[in-house]
This record gives sequence, C-alpha cells and structure tokens, in this order.
Amino acid sequence: MFANSLNELLIWLQQHPLLALLFVFLVAFSESLIIIGLILPGAAFMVGFGALIALGALPAGAAVIAAILGAIAGDSLSYWLGKHYKQSLKTRWPFSAYPALMERGEDFFHRHGGKSVMLGRFVGPLRPIVPAIAGMLGMPRSRFLLINIISACIWAPLYLLPGYLFGLSVNLASEFAGRFLLLLALVTATIWFVVFVLRQFFLWLVPYTDRLFYRLLLWSQRHPLAGEISAAIVNPDHREVRGLSLLALLLVSSSGLLVFLYEAVHVPLLSNISLLIQNAMLELHNPPFAMIMSALAGLAEPRPALLSAAITLLWLLLNQRHQHKLLIGHLLAVPVFPLLLILLPIGPSRLFSPSAILTLSLYGFLLIALARDINTRWRMRFYASGASLIMLLMFARFYLGQINLFQLFAELSLSIIWVSALGIAYRRHSLTRKYESPTYKLLFILLPVLSLYPVVHWPSSSPQPAAVKQHYVQIKKEDWLKHGWQILPSYRHDLRNQYRFPMNLQWADSLTHIQQQLTRQGWQLVVREPSRYLNWLKSDAAITQLPIPPHVHEGRYETLAMMKYIDSEKRILIVRLWPTAFQITNAENKNTPLWLGNISRLEPVKYFGIRYLQTEKNFKLPQLENLKKHYQTSIKHRAQTHTGNGDSTVLLLSAL
Repeated sequence: MFANSLNELLIWLQQHPLLALLFVFLVAFSESLIIIGLILPGAAFMVGFGALIALGALPAGAAVIAAILGAIAGDSLSYWLGKHYKQSLKTRWPFSAYPALMERGEDFFHRHGGKSVMLGRFVGPLRPIVPAIAGMLGMPRSRFLLINIISACIWAPLYLLPGYLFGLSVNLASEFAGRFLLLLALVTATIWFVVFVLRQFFLWLVPYTDRLFYRLLLWSQRHPLAGEISAAIVNPDHREVRGLSLLALLLVSSSGLLVFLYEAVHVPLLSNISLLIQNAMLELHNPPFAMIMSALAGLAEPRPALLSAAITLLWLLLNQRHQHKLLIGHLLAVPVFPLLLILLPIGPSRLFSPSAILTLSLYGFLLIALARDINTRWRMRFYASGASLIMLLMFARFYLGQINLFQLFAELSLSIIWVSALGIAYRRHSLTRKYESPTYKLLFILLPVLSLYPVVHWPSSSPQPAAVKQHYVQIKKEDWLKHGWQILPSYRHDLRNQYRFPMNLQWADSLTHIQQQLTRQGWQLVVREPSRYLNWLKSDAAITQLPIPPHVHEGRYETLAMMKYIDSEKRILIVRLWPTAFQITNAENKNTPLWLGNISRLEPVKYFGIRYLQTEKNFKLPQLENLKKHYQTSIKHRAQTHTGNGDSTVLLLSAL
C-alpha cells in the first residue's frame, strides 16, 4: 500500500512537471520571504525535492533553476519591503512580534555589511530577515541584487544535495536496504517536524507566560479549592503538596473517563485511520530496523528510567542534599500519578500503560531538571534533543506493534500534562534558590548509562512482524499445480514498484531436504561475514568474495540462501526461499511446507566507487535439470501485467 502510494506520487509528478516545478519555486520563494521563512520548514522540503530529483520524478536542471528563481524572488521582495517601509517595518504586524530577531538581524548586518546578504542565506533564523534589513538600512539595489543572485545560485544546489544523495542511496540499496533507508528518513523527518512545531509554539508562548501565570493566580484566589492546583504550580510562595495531589487525582479521574469512552465508544473512522497507518508501517518492516527499534523500545521500559532516577537521587544526596531538597521532592513525586493509574480497571484493549507513563514522566522531568542550569543559548537545543529521544522511544513501541496510534497519543498526552505541571512548579519554586553544584553535571553520568543500556540489552534476533501467519492452510497438490500457485506474490516489491525481483520459484518440501539436494548439485550456503563488506571498496576483489546482502520480503529475511558460481559466465546463481502460510497435501495425505522464492543471477557492478553484486536484469529462469531426478517440476507462465525483470516464468518443484 505504501509503496503503491509512493509510486503513484512519483508518476503524478512526472506527468505534471510544471505544477511540480511551480511548487519548488513557491517553497524556495516562501523560505526566503521575511517572517514566512521562519514558519515554513523549507529546508525539509528542499531535501525532499533533491530526493525526487534522484528518483527521476523531477527534472534536475529545471528544479534547480526553479529553486534559484524562487530564492531570488523571495529575497528581492523582502528587500523591497525593507526599502519601502524602512524603520516603520519593525512596528508593523507580523514583524512587530519578533523585535529581538529584527534587532539581531540589524546587528548582523552592521557587523558584516553587504556580506551579510550572502552569509544570512545560510544562517537559519536570519535567512528571511537579512534582506529586509538590507533594504531598511539603505543597501544599494544593484549590489544587493548581485549578491542575492550569487548566493541563491549556491544555496539551491547545496540544499538539494542531501536529498539527492539520499535518493541515489535508495537506488543503490534497493537490492537489500531500501526500506531501512526510507524508514530512517521518515522517522528523522517526522521527529524534526514535530520538534520544529513545538519550538515555534514555545517561542510564541514565551512572551505571554507572565500574563498567563498572573491570571492563574487571580483565578486561584477566587476559587480556593480548584485554585489550589494552579496556585501550587505557578505561585513560588504556595505549598505544592496539596495542589499537585489534587492534580494527580483529577488526572486519574480523567484517565478513568477516557478508558471508559475508549472501551464503550467505537468510532469506525478513527479506528480505520489507525489501522491504515499501522498497515503502512507494517509494509515497511525490515529486520535491521526492527532490531534497532527493539533495542530502543527497551529504553521505554521502567527499568532504565528508574535506574536514571536512582542515579540522580544518589548524586543529589551525595552533593549537598540540603540544597537540593526541592528537586528531590519533585523527583519523588513523579511516580505518584502513574502509580495511581494502576488502580484503574483497564480493559484488554489497554488505552495506556501506567509503566510507560511512569517512564515518560521520569524522562520528561529529568529533562526539565537538568536543563535548569544549562546556558540559555543551548537550553532549546537540549530540550529538542531530549524531546526527539522520547518521541523516538514511543515510535519504537509503535513500530513493533506494542501500542496503536490511540495508545501512543494517550500515553504522551497524560505524561506531558503531568510532567508540565511538575516541571513548571519546580522551576517556579526554584526561582529564589541558588545551587552551588549545577545539576547538568549529571549528564556525564546519565548519558553513558542510557547509551549503553540498549547495547547491553541488544536483541539477539530480529522480532518477527505481527502479520506473519502462524497457522498453515492445506492445499491439495493437484489444486496447487493447477491454479493455487497463482495465489502467491509474483514479485518482491521494491519501494517504487518497479518489479525488479520476480518470485519465480515455488518449492514444496522440507527445508532440510531442499538444502541437501542443492548441496549435492554444487550449491553452497551464502556466507555472510561483516568483514566481506570491506571488499566493496576493492576493485580487484574476486566475485565470490563480494558480500551477498539478504533480501527482505514481508518484513523478513530469506530463510534459506544458497549460491553457485558459474565460472564460464563470471556470474553467481542464487536461490532465496521464504516461508509461506501454505502446506501441500499429496495423494498419501502427507503435508509438506510450501516455500516461495526466486532464482536470480548476480553480476558485479561499480557505482560511486563501490563494487557490489546486483541482480541481473531480464534474467531467464534456468530449468534446474539435475533436480528432476528427485522432484516433479512444472513450468508455469504468468500473465505479465507489469513491466519488470524476468520472463514471467514460475518453476514449481514438489517431492516425488
């Protein structure tokens, strides 16, 4: 499904090049436009455009020109606005909402003069500000246009290059790791986008926090009971125990209501959306990524979080504990709400896991506590890094099927509410306190511990995808030979549905017997040693010494991979087999497992200085004459609905 959608998008872009190029122009234009460039994640779009160029969906030259023209136009409009309105521009909305940024842009321009237009193009927040400042401060138009054009000609290719290299790597690794790279890119882009949105929301909220806290204090004075919660959080002079206890009870009651609604109310639209996303994720499953996610999911368990909290408490107790009473008290309060959740009657569908909320709450509060003494300049980056790690841990649980989309949002939401209350209360009550030993020193202890934990608990094998069928379906041999063979997939689909890897072999026999028969015919088990990957860099390495990476089908590596070197052709013949959910029943009612796979030929190719084995195109299926002594063979021909490799021939083998 996901591969089909990706392929349809690429085809649509190829069929509508003018619209695609217009979009490239508009993104580059908006990225360079004053203030708008701060909101639009244009850099991420440019990386995506670069990948589309490498995948052949966008014409390279035209896309680069469209990006250059858009960047020139955006900066030129910003320059005109500054030239026209001059200093009054800073008093107009939305520019008046960013006084500090406008002052920073002016300081930057005064320091670097005309060079600031060139340098500002590559400096994050200043990129959409500097051209307007240049116009505001009277930079000559001809000089601005010259620097503007030169910088745009450098900026566009430079920002397209990372995506272009990624797109090339997808083509290069489509033999074995395309889904791994795509998942890596999707996770990185998603986390970056979420952090970007949170950062923008935080920057928007900061100027209003004092006003908000003041209104909460006034409200708490008018509502003595309910106001205990807000007073405990925002009033440094108010005791916190009662207010935070009331908040914990309120959250527990709300959680109970959520559990009831989740169990009692079924909304088909929401359920279908969740299922759709889960199926799309399942389609991208691959063993190496699953192992990484399994290791990271271990960090989402209570043990490493409690270990981090215990190390923190021990460090605080050993380092002037009387000065850290406030932090110790808040840290000990973190488990209160998750422990109360255990009392709720949670049904089998489990909207949330109290242990997961405990883990997220501990990580979140430690993040806030450690950030207190970090330099203001680096504090936002520290928060972004911590939030990215927490989101990555939650994604790992979602990827492995431990939680669905609703559970992910429920656990995150409840944890954020609780941690935010504790964090704000701690920060507000610590305003008047001075600590002799900064808590950020704990990072030098906690970071190695959390980094080593996944390594120590690294899974020995890749977890199997949830969709793998555990029960066999029996098919009579004559039915399989007649029409049942057509049920199984005809291709191992790659990311772009180019149908490069035909499933041209179906083999009904035990795996042990198949391996024995192939060994007698001169086939060898594929040797997979990590050291062999170094031979990719050796142009004179023997073909038999080049690594043969595994292929992935339905989220699993092949169960059996055997090869035979054909000296006369300087090629390698390889057989790969995956299990199916079917068994073949013969005339004596004996069931044998049915294996799906392919026979293909590998040829050495060289790409970007790397010499590796690639599946040969337009490969003709060999008849495997020597196996006819032990197997009944049948040649079938599929109706070729797709243009791909192979000759649409399928070889069926069954024991005599």
